[in-house]
Formats: sequence, C-alpha cells, structure tokens
Amino acid sequence: MLNLVLKGARSFARHGSVCALIAGALFFAPIQVNTAEAGTYSIAKRYMGLHERKHTGKLSKYLGVNPRRTPWCGAFVGTVVKRAGKSVPAGHLRAASWKRVGKAVSLKRARKGDIVVVRTKYGSHVGFYAGQKNGRVQLLGGNQSNSVKISNYRIGSVQAVRRH
Repeated sequence: MLNLVLKGARSFARHGSVCALIAGALFFAPIQVNTAEAGTYSIAKRYMGLHERKHTGKLSKYLGVNPRRTPWCGAFVGTVVKRAGKSVPAGHLRAASWKRVGKAVSLKRARKGDIVVVRTKYGSHVGFYAGQKNGRVQLLGGNQSNSVKISNYRIGSVQAVRRH
C-alpha cells in the first residue's frame, strides 16, 4: 500500500510542484488524534473481561497487587496510565488520589479515556470515562464486580473528571 502511495506521489511530482504539494498534503498530512481515547482508553479495553478470581495471576502481574486482597481500581488506572507513558500520582492505589491528576474537565466535556472519580457506598472509585447512558456515567475500570468492565454510576456521584 505504501509503495502505491509513494508511486502515486512521484507521478504527481513529475507534473509540477503544485501537484507535488497537493500529493504531499493528501498523503502525508498529520492526522489529529484524541490522545486520551487512543491511549488510555484503548489500553484499558485490552484488559476487559479479566476477573480477579479467574485471572488472579495475570492481574497480580499487571497491577502489582493481589486483586483478591486489595481494592484494585486505582492500581488498574495506574497500570493503564503508566502503559500510556504518563505519570501516576503518589498513593495511586487510592481512588481519591486521582482527583488531582492532570487538568479538571467538566462532565459535559468528558471524553473517552478521561479519568473519573465517583463516590460509592464504600468510599471512592476510579475508572476511565466510557460515555453516558440513561442519565448515568459509564466507566471502564477495574474492580467493578471483581473484574475489568464497563459499569454505570449515578451522575450525581461524580467527584472529579480529569484529563491526564
């Protein structure tokens, strides 16, 4: 495919510099990519379906904690963020530590891959923004019913949305 593109660009180039300029713009223009979605969200999706009982060994290796003994939502977000080449906050195993990472974003402006901290009856929980449906925010996260999956949370429970 690349050879065809290069041959096409060379044939355009033979017909004048304007054609070469157009060919370069068409074939080699930079593509704007939503880095949050392309980075953290796509990485997080690769872990979907892993369960803390069925896949304890894999999760322990990836997360650096035993998911059967540790609340691991923060460890999951930390693992994904590190794999995306970004830094993790001190105390990243605690969901609440993610409230100060990156830049604050309103829920209206949230994009896939943004970090969301919600309040639950057990304390705080952290995951990646996956969308909204039926008046609820959807998070792709770890330790959601003991696995990596997309779960729904009340919009009123959102404590922070961060773009990192």
